[in-house]
Amino acid sequence: MGDPAISPHRGPIPGLPADHTHMRLVAPRVLVVEDEMTVAMLIEDMVSELAYEVAAVVPRLEDAMRLVDSELFDIAVLDVHLNGKTVFAFADELLEREIPFLFATAYGPHSIPAKFQDRAVLRKPFGPVELRRALMQLSG
Repeated sequence: MGDPAISPHRGPIPGLPADHTHMRLVAPRVLVVEDEMTVAMLIEDMVSELAYEVAAVVPRLEDAMRLVDSELFDIAVLDVHLNGKTVFAFADELLEREIPFLFATAYGPHSIPAKFQDRAVLRKPFGPVELRRALMQLSG
């Protein structure tokens, strides 16, 4: 039987107040914005193995923009270049909504505009250790 404090549990949990749903621990939901399908699958696998929930994987800027107000995700991992477009318009929307995010790029931090220089940048290829560290910083 799973830990009732982290599973979607209906009804009272011994030791917690009757209205405890706001106290329930849940894994942050991660939106992966990545146009290279093999890279997206690798990131998705790493996110899952790190005990985060994959909210969605989207390959295009337009797909990401449609999700910005969906409340589907808590954190985003953003590939900088998506099919010839940059992800910075979506990053602006996330900033405005105070949704944590990080960039994933093969080009390194110098490819990130000055307004986003305080954001974490994972240089591709990266592994689960680097991703875990970055996600932990974003999720507090």
